[in-house]
Amino acid sequence: MDNVYTPEQRSRLLEQVNNLRSLEVPTPAPPYIPSGVVRLFASESWNSKQVDLNIYDYVANRRQRLPNSMIDDAEWVAWNLPVGAVMTFTDHVPNQPSNAASLEGGGRTLDLIGSGQTRAGSLRANEMRNNPAAFWWREVDLWQGAVQFFADPNCTGNFATIFLNEWPRDTLINMSGWWIEDATSAVSWKALTDRQTVTLIQNRDGSGKRYDNIKGWGSFKEVGNLDDYDFDDTLSCFLWSSKDPKKEIIDPIKLPKSANANSTSFTSNHAGDNRTDLAQKTTLRLRQEEAQTLTVETSDSQHTGMSIKLTQTERAGAEGIATSETTVEIGFTYDFTTTKTVTRTSSKTIAVEIEQEFNVPAQKHFVADITASIGTYPPADYHTRATRWYDYAVPNGVRDPAENNWYKREEMITFRLSGSLTSDITWHMEASRLA
Repeated sequence: MDNVYTPEQRSRLLEQVNNLRSLEVPTPAPPYIPSGVVRLFASESWNSKQVDLNIYDYVANRRQRLPNSMIDDAEWVAWNLPVGAVMTFTDHVPNQPSNAASLEGGGRTLDLIGSGQTRAGSLRANEMRNNPAAFWWREVDLWQGAVQFFADPNCTGNFATIFLNEWPRDTLINMSGWWIEDATSAVSWKALTDRQTVTLIQNRDGSGKRYDNIKGWGSFKEVGNLDDYDFDDTLSCFLWSSKDPKKEIIDPIKLPKSANANSTSFTSNHAGDNRTDLAQKTTLRLRQEEAQTLTVETSDSQHTGMSIKLTQTERAGAEGIATSETTVEIGFTYDFTTTKTVTRTSSKTIAVEIEQEFNVPAQKHFVADITASIGTYPPADYHTRATRWYDYAVPNGVRDPAENNWYKREEMITFRLSGSLTSDITWHMEASRLA
């Protein structure tokens, strides 16, 4: 895992981690744990028998059996996982499911969520004391939110953390074979974004009773006792969705000139004669297919696709002067409807197309060339504003009479851009007497 986050992004991700219920923290403080390592302790002492599980030693998303020396023999745990990494333990050794996130056949679960720091917990209150038998690890998209199902009232006892990016949007998720099925007494959704919803359903086929008030906005973010809503020990199916804006306008990003210009260049040459007694206008053209690339990753996870529009204004300036003006403007459009799968990265390959007009003096032979230098853009974050309109009372939204009285809200979006784009253009022309 080599994710690099800005301080702002890391702060937001850690807030998501802290919004998720974890284990009771034992005392004294745990020992230092190297990054990527989960350490199980056989008793409630940091000096007891222990085993290390390094995520880099195991294939992601594959069920792994614990060593026999530690199966059903762990009481404390300490871990230091990168932000976005999760290791889940189960008290059974299940077969590999078709969806790696499925909890089918695993029994009770324990989720250790990475924060980039050493954390620790007791397995006693989570009902996993002396129970872990298998595990798997993977990377999750914390931007996309999570919901937690608890076996006991007041969000206690064993619980399962459902990371929404691991499940398709607007799709019934059948919980057949999950230990938490028909055993959920409380639910917490503090890690949802303010546009997400989750629906709890009684039967595996989507029929029966529903609890349909889990949403990322509002004054409360958990239900400590589902029995208050006649839904205790009833959950067998769920689905999640997102309240998409009815309209949006995303301000384009203007890229600065690349600081790594002239890494690659393309040149076009043209020669000819003007045998008339008047100056003649001629056009010098340069076209190079697939010369430019652009990759964009967005921090906005509540969409299903993204398209990029690249606008380049290029002017070589006066003939023979090795300076140019190149303006790159990138526009974005999100797709909220075409698929149930979230796509946060989009790549585009762009041809270089340049035309330069110039005058050839009367009775002259000319030789002209134009060169486009490609500059590289290493991965960097750019911020822009999205103005969005919603048909519900989104937090900080203001009614807009000009747009159907929808709720208007300005949101900041971060795009991570990288690639290679035209940075400099030069051209030159020489005229001489006709032979």
